[in-house]
Amino acid sequence: MNDKNTENIDQVILHFIQGNADKEEKAALMSWLNENPANRKKLFKEKDIWNAAEIDSDRLKALENTEWLELENRINSSKVKKGNFKELLKIAAIVVVALGVGWMSHFIYSESASARKVEMRTVEAIKGQIKEVFLADGTHVWLNAGSQLTFPSDFTEKNREISLHGEAYFEVTSSEKNPFLVKTGNHTVKVTGTKFNICEYPEDKKIETTLVEGKVKIISGNFFKDLYPGEQATFYTETAEVVIGEKDFDIYTAWREGRYEFRNESVDKVFKIMERWWDVEIDYPQDEFKYEYISGVLRKHKPIEQHFEVINELVPINYQIDKDNITVKLK
Repeated sequence: MNDKNTENIDQVILHFIQGNADKEEKAALMSWLNENPANRKKLFKEKDIWNAAEIDSDRLKALENTEWLELENRINSSKVKKGNFKELLKIAAIVVVALGVGWMSHFIYSESASARKVEMRTVEAIKGQIKEVFLADGTHVWLNAGSQLTFPSDFTEKNREISLHGEAYFEVTSSEKNPFLVKTGNHTVKVTGTKFNICEYPEDKKIETTLVEGKVKIISGNFFKDLYPGEQATFYTETAEVVIGEKDFDIYTAWREGRYEFRNESVDKVFKIMERWWDVEIDYPQDEFKYEYISGVLRKHKPIEQHFEVINELVPINYQIDKDNITVKLK
């Protein structure tokens, strides 16, 4: 795509995010999205930034299109070496200064501890959302629906500690001298630099840590255990028992791409995931579904009705959808 077409698609993206795109622009956008998988990621990131801006600042809604595109061009035209996150943060700070508000706090945290007092921040992915967050040290986090991440606005030289409620996938910037700690209640995962997934929804009564790359240490009370790629540690919160075994980590990380794979999973758990992903309430007799297990795939971009039809093929059910409330019974 040449420079002129790139400029045009940027304008189309802006109109789409603002909800002002006409039919021709929507068609052009769909064609552009189909050209390259990276284009979809670009769209989602820009939409996340805009949404965060709307949450934090009414001023942003009054920005003219040219002002927004100028800010975007200042970011895109700046020369940032691959992996040089500090330079990227400097560019992000330009946007914050230009807007005069702190809306980027929902996406990137750029101020150093020496510049201001370190404060605790919280990012939440509400039901129906999946969010991406970059922390001050360059760590990349994906936050699943119904999850909350709390962390300092900057990390000290001796400590990188955050807390998680829900589920998140981490790509942690490596630092042997400054370990990265993820706390979920009394359970801690200690990291030096790696890729891993943590799932800790209270209703599941367990905490699952699945390692993709590198090495992490599971710390729970007096229990210490190193985890290696392809392994998963399951901590049962009611008994404090820890079970470690080999797992296909792709199954536990596919949710980042809007896909949840399950093999011989309880219908009860599948319903809970559907509630979080589609922001609905599913009313069903848990005792009747207690011993029902199914295998399949949930795809976030598809209508929830389609998934209930698939479940009906596996476990005969009757279901009724009334807006955000769904009633399900066995046939």
